[in-house]
Amino acid sequence: MKEQRYVVMGAGEVGRYLARSLSADGHRVALIDDDPSKRRLVEDELDVAYLLGSGTHIPTLEAAEVGKCDLFVAASSSDEANLAASLLAKSVGAKRTAVRVQTSEDITRFRHIYEKTFRADLLLSTQLLTTTRVLNHVLGYNTLEVEYLAGGSLQLRRMAVEAGAAIAEHSLADANLPKDSLVLALISRDGRITVPTGSDRAKVGDDVLVIGTPEAIDAVERRASRHSRRLGLVVIAGGGATAVSVIHGLENQAARIKVIEAERQRAEELASQFPELDIVHGDATDMSVLSSEGVGDARAFIALSGNDETNLMACLLAQELGARRLTALVQKSETSTLWRKVALLDVVSPRTIAAERIRSYIDNDYGPQIVSFENGAAEFVQRRVYEQSPAAGERLDDVEVPQGLIVAAIVRSGQARIPRGDDQLRVGDDVILFIRRSELDMAQLLFPDLESDTPA
Repeated sequence: MKEQRYVVMGAGEVGRYLARSLSADGHRVALIDDDPSKRRLVEDELDVAYLLGSGTHIPTLEAAEVGKCDLFVAASSSDEANLAASLLAKSVGAKRTAVRVQTSEDITRFRHIYEKTFRADLLLSTQLLTTTRVLNHVLGYNTLEVEYLAGGSLQLRRMAVEAGAAIAEHSLADANLPKDSLVLALISRDGRITVPTGSDRAKVGDDVLVIGTPEAIDAVERRASRHSRRLGLVVIAGGGATAVSVIHGLENQAARIKVIEAERQRAEELASQFPELDIVHGDATDMSVLSSEGVGDARAFIALSGNDETNLMACLLAQELGARRLTALVQKSETSTLWRKVALLDVVSPRTIAAERIRSYIDNDYGPQIVSFENGAAEFVQRRVYEQSPAAGERLDDVEVPQGLIVAAIVRSGQARIPRGDDQLRVGDDVILFIRRSELDMAQLLFPDLESDTPA
């Protein structure tokens, strides 16, 4: 890649990781932060320009020459500042912006509103990225990327296919995939993409792009990974937002989930939110608490408190008691590397994962987040079925569509589902279309846009 210009807002772990990586590749990098104490750290560690100021202040953006940059990355600790900075950076001429936010709801329900309002090209949640990584470790999944459609009621996952997986040993028609799922694309190792038919088979090393309900997607994931596993007892230490996200991911995969939370009020809130789970008010670094709660029998122990030392100590104690699969949330990347070497546990660093995701976006030439068709994005567009629509009243099997256009989902009366060939399209339905850009005109013919496109 030829030399490019990058401006990064936030000199925390994400910002410094990116700045170090990009400058090492010979690119020009400017790092903005409003904490004067970080100047020395940046100047000692990194070969980048440092600007003291805020990315929400136009004079600072102009001083950083944001108008000439190829990518502006908003990665500070404030979601609000990151979103505002993205909008301002675009206003002063930045070609693209990548924005990090913390919470998952911003992505699952409101991604397209945020992207449109704040003109963000890449919007990512550290919480969602962390949850995906944790579930990969614990369940043996191979999820590479996840996106959410229809307000979060549908998922789009890109997953790698392992040797010995059911989806690699049978055609898609014979792979016993759940009815609430649909394989949209097979992506080969060389990046070649096929829109499959039932007779196609995923090859080992391929990626598959699947849309479906969360439960159905999990079933497909198990067929794509030879190492997928259902769990008995899972113990989670810590009851914050990331823990809640992980709980939702495990609810249908674990026979029993127990949460140990140190703060009584938070434990009571969790007990009210998850009445079917075992919520324990206690200290996960107290051996007697872990022992009395049967942690030694746990198939997985996941430490997700807000304190690195607490998470690592809890994992070591759980290991001593006999817990089998250990995962610790650790914010400091240098701590993560050390503990991977000295302890038999999976260490997940949200900031490192976020930085790696942004770097992947750059290395893939700013391609779309989850799939690229023939060096051009395939789009998800939501269209209303009107009386004037040629497809209105037709069965899907009777609607002639090109291979580059798939009716991926139907939203009817607020409920989203994966359609089958005998489903009839009704006036008032919303359809989520997966479209190669070359087929946008055909989409307009079948589903005329009488208002304006609504992102899925």
